[in-house]
Amino acid sequence: MKKIVIVILSLVVLIGVSSSAYAHPGRLDKHGGHNCSAKSKQKGLCTGYHYHKKKK
Repeated sequence: MKKIVIVILSLVVLIGVSSSAYAHPGRLDKHGGHNCSAKSKQKGLCTGYHYHKKKK
């Protein structure tokens, strides 16, 4: 029973950590980028326009 609880907790932690690593607003232009929001700038996450996808 203990092993099942440990496995379930491990999966929950793994999914919670990995899903937040790639988070962004999702509103990208045709070039795969966008301007940072004021909130992101205040947090120091970015400074202006940036890309989330490689340019072709």
